[in-house]
This record gives sequence, structure tokens and C-alpha cells, in this order.
Amino acid sequence: MKKFLIAALLPLLFCYAADAAKIRTTPSGILTYTESTDQGDISITFKRCMANNLYTFYEVKLDGITVNSAQHSDNISPFAVNGYWMGGNHNDVTTKKPTANTVSFKIKVDEEPVTPPKTVEGKVLVIDVENELFYSDGKKFATEYMSYIVSGNSIEVYAEHVFEYPSTMTVSRYYGAQSMFVPTEILLPGKNTTWTSSNVDAIDVYKSEAPAFSTFIERSSLGYQAVLKFADGLGDAGRIAQSDQVYLWRKYGSSGKSYHVMLWDSPVANKETTLWHALYTWFKKPVTDTFDGAASEPVFEYQTTIEGQPVVMSVSADGKSTDLSGIDDIVVDNIAPVASAGHGKITISDSAPEARCFDLSGKLIHTGTGTFTCPAGVYIVNDMQGHSVKLIVK
Repeated sequence: MKKFLIAALLPLLFCYAADAAKIRTTPSGILTYTESTDQGDISITFKRCMANNLYTFYEVKLDGITVNSAQHSDNISPFAVNGYWMGGNHNDVTTKKPTANTVSFKIKVDEEPVTPPKTVEGKVLVIDVENELFYSDGKKFATEYMSYIVSGNSIEVYAEHVFEYPSTMTVSRYYGAQSMFVPTEILLPGKNTTWTSSNVDAIDVYKSEAPAFSTFIERSSLGYQAVLKFADGLGDAGRIAQSDQVYLWRKYGSSGKSYHVMLWDSPVANKETTLWHALYTWFKKPVTDTFDGAASEPVFEYQTTIEGQPVVMSVSADGKSTDLSGIDDIVVDNIAPVASAGHGKITISDSAPEARCFDLSGKLIHTGTGTFTCPAGVYIVNDMQGHSVKLIVK
């Protein structure tokens, strides 16, 4: 049986070029990223905003309709110390003075610097931001370094904090990645096996009940948002007690907010550095959703983009997230009876109801059985049971 890694085929059989995004910047630095994707037309605006005038993502549109907005609150969390909130959309309650400010931001598209005002096209947008956070006595609490990597239908976020207050402070709450999407339902793999209505005052996921919890997914009539917390840095929940929450939903008025939790009653010392890493994704519909209460081991899968590459993320019943699009790792079995190719089409056998068809970029083309049309090229069909086949469509 001839087996080979699909990575060896890439330079020989297929050259993949994604549609370029358009990035427009104004003289004041307002940036708009637009791209048409398989998951809808995406538009993301970055600018100085909120109470502290911080440079971050302000608005996300899916097919021309706003699905996430920082007009009234923040997607990136402030810190709470002794009841005092610093950063995000929180200024000083008494004096109304800012508790944070943006020192600088730098923009790159496909690793090339962009100086506003300018309009360019490219695949990957990177925005590096430096913020300062201040405690109630005016002393600097921390320097905050945020990196936003925008591509396709996602924003990947890397956060670093260098704490500079002279003495050790206890952070009562720090959420890191949170959400200004307005959902009608929420899915919390690791806690629930079905979707939960957002029309409730509070939902909590405790570390003890869902130690692998990674992703909250929100949906409405406008589409979906998934926020994945990677298990590196603070994302491993190592600074959260077993009896405390790793996720919160809190209802505010007619809406509400989802929160990943990174720090809970945790001390931070002078010169200490913390890191976390998350992925925000917007899409019209999932690849797979069996969280209907009937499946014994439900799964939710959705297409996202990481550094310009299409990826399918799978969230299992225990809350763990897995990248299914490791196309470079697929071992191809040429005699597996999974699928066959015809002129301009592929047929997947009825024996492979969970099959997935990828092109050589790793982009998901089709799921399940049946015959479907596709452009000429090389494809991989995986039956998700250990067998794959390479197909050439002419």
C-alpha cells in the first residue's frame, strides 16, 4: 500500500492563492479590513474607542450587518483590583479620568509596514498595540501589549502584560477574551450538550466541572461567533481555583455578555509577565453541530482562519478544541474505498457519512456523502475513520 504525506504534494500539484483582503487606513489611523469568505463577507474596523480611547477592534460586520460592536463595552478585558477597574471601557468612576491609554500602534500587511493613510491588499493583517494601565493612585499598573492577527473570518489575539506597580497586587478578576456579540443562544461544550437560551441572568462554568473548557459559541439570526481560548499562558486556567469559574454569562438589560476568565483572586508582582492567546471567529453556519441533546458524544465544528490559512476547529463534548485541518498530517491511502472522482465532480461513498473533503490548502469543501461539483484540482477525502484518498478532478 503506497502511503505518503500530503505535504510532499504541495509544491508539485497545487498552488493555492486566497482572495486578497482590502485594508484601508485613514489619516487618523481608523482601519477597515474587508474580505469575502466562504463564511460570508467580513468587515472589521479598528480605531481608538471606548472610555479610554484604546486602539482595538471596534466593529465587526457579517454580510453588511454589525454582529459585534465595542460602542458600549469591551471585547478585551480590563483588570479589577480592590474594586477598581483599569483598561478596556472603564475610566475612573469618581474623576472620569482614563485608566489606560494607547501609547502606539503599528500596522503590517503580509509583513510589510503600512503607514496611514493608505489602502492596500493582502492576506494577513497584523496590528501591534502598546497600552498603559494606571491604578487609582496614578501609578502605572502594567504595560499591555496586544497583537491582533486578522485574516479571513477571524481575529487571532495575543496578549502580554508586564506588571509595574511597585508592590504585589491581587487581581480579583481579569477575563481577557470576552464578547460583544448579541446572542439569542449560547453553546458551552464541556458544560452542556445542548444550546442554552441567552435570556437568563447568569450562566457559570466552573473549572471543576469542565477542566478542558476552551470555547464559547454564540448564535443569533445574523450568524455565529466562536471565541476560543488556547491552553497556553493564562489560558491553561492554572491561576483559577477548582471552585471558581472559567466562563461567565451575565445579562445586562436586553442583552448580555460572555466572558472567558484568565485570573481570579490572583496576585501579580512587580516585573511579572503574563500571556494569553485567543481566536475570535464569525461565520454564517457551522460545518457540523450535533449538540441537539440526542448525540452521546456531540461535536461542533466550524471554519476559521489562522494567519491566512483555512482551518476547521472541532469542539468536543468535554470542551476540548482540536484543529481538524492538519492537511500536512494526513496519510493518504490510495486504495481506501472512500470516494471517487469524475469530470468536475466528486462522489463520496454512503459508507463514509462523516467524510470531509479538503482542497490542498486545507480548506473544507464538502461534508458527508453524495455527489458534488468542484473545480479541477487535487483533493483529499477523509472518512474520519482512519482512511483518506487523494482525488484528481479534471
